[in-house]
Amino acid sequence: MDIQKPKIVFYAKRKFGEKMDASFDFIKENRKPLFKYIIYLLLPLCLVQALSLNTLMSGTLNATALGPNADPVAALGALGSMFFVSYGLVILCAWIGSSLMYSLIYALITVYNEREERLVGIHFKDIREMLFRNLKRSILLSLLLFFIVVIIMTLMVVLTSLLPWLLLLFIPLFIAVSMPLSLLMPTYLLGEENVWKSIKKAFRLGFATWGGIFAIIFVMGLIAGILQGVTTMPWYVATVVKYFFTLSDSSSTVGISPLYSFLLYLLAVVQSLGMYLSMTLTFVALAYQYAHAKEKVEDISIVDDIDKFEQL
Repeated sequence: MDIQKPKIVFYAKRKFGEKMDASFDFIKENRKPLFKYIIYLLLPLCLVQALSLNTLMSGTLNATALGPNADPVAALGALGSMFFVSYGLVILCAWIGSSLMYSLIYALITVYNEREERLVGIHFKDIREMLFRNLKRSILLSLLLFFIVVIIMTLMVVLTSLLPWLLLLFIPLFIAVSMPLSLLMPTYLLGEENVWKSIKKAFRLGFATWGGIFAIIFVMGLIAGILQGVTTMPWYVATVVKYFFTLSDSSSTVGISPLYSFLLYLLAVVQSLGMYLSMTLTFVALAYQYAHAKEKVEDISIVDDIDKFEQL
């Protein structure tokens, strides 16, 4: 790790470029522990997710091969029961994986801010307590948000079916609250408040820095999408090749070769792992966006300086 540069101050007001620099500096300085623990925690999950993803894609391509005018019963038969099991497993793996990523990255950021030696020589025991604490909180928050979203969506469907013009109000409202919602995880995992206070704080900080959140998510999402595309493309091409060989010649050994299937599985593992690795950019950037918002709204660093002065 590069420890020649000064330690990155967490709570600080930053312009957009400075937030980007802080995010990339943190990733660059701590790339070894970041990638080490991401692979350590996420690779076993990716092994399961890759298997489910390939089964899901196979069922989808089999149904697509029947054409747009295919009988619905035949289409369901082509999908197969494993398609729906795999679909559920992919969603479950993605939920667990994103929760682990949030928990790990924010545990590392917390430990980095607390230790004088930063993340140099860090071991798993040094982040274990914070990691499990974050994991519990991230699962709780995601489940709570899921039920809230289901309730809100149900009300929206009912209301818009009765009064269609309300859809014109719901669309800008959804856009308005989407940015503060992005600060929920860093607010809850990096703070000490309970879930309800964290939700209130996230909306307060989020609306105060709406434009900054949008810019961070847009730029980092674009970069992450490009990186994810690099790891996804080989798997996608191999899947399409298998589909066309199988479609053109049902007796072809390319589509059903165990070696080719194993290669496809390895590429799916790389694709899944690449997806989680690309999340690092956005999650780290949102942490520094949260720190900027908290400093801007609450002047947390000034309060800390006063507390330290009083202790002298």
